[in-house]
Amino acid sequence: MIAFQEVCKSYGGKPVLQGINWRIKAGERWQVSGISGIGKTTLLRLLMGLETPDSGRITGISSLRIAPVFQEDRLVEHWSALENVGLVCPDAARVREILTGLLPEAALAQPVRTLSGGMRRRVALARALAVQSDLLVLDEPFTGLDTAAAERAAQIIAAYREGRTVIAVSHGMENCFADYQTFLLM
Repeated sequence: MIAFQEVCKSYGGKPVLQGINWRIKAGERWQVSGISGIGKTTLLRLLMGLETPDSGRITGISSLRIAPVFQEDRLVEHWSALENVGLVCPDAARVREILTGLLPEAALAQPVRTLSGGMRRRVALARALAVQSDLLVLDEPFTGLDTAAAERAAQIIAAYREGRTVIAVSHGMENCFADYQTFLLM
């Protein structure tokens, strides 16, 4: 179990998160909600160990393998979608299977720099789904996707989450996570 215990975080003396208490059991699915600027991304960065709490503690995370989708795609620009996802998954059949669920076949071998923003986002999502992990952390996984593409991406997430714990932040596409529990930041 992952546990946030009285976690606080500020930047430049400005509090962003205060007294966060949250328990996440293995295999649970959570959607983090709250107004823009409330600290959702900061919460995810703390969860992944990319930030350190000013006070409080987070336990149960140190032994977990984490697969993130960051707000930025973080792809190797001159590599194809297949190569980007293959970087984290040696099973070529699995890589192709996940990618073809998200992208047209013709896009798989193109350098990702030639793909649209929405296609690039789906490559980043496929990479997180393909890697073996205990925890999927999805920060705005549907950015740049139209409704149909976001709904298809949500179906692929459901198909490939494979018992992993999932924590997601998504503005405007909350319906794609309707079966998730909600952690509301205020």
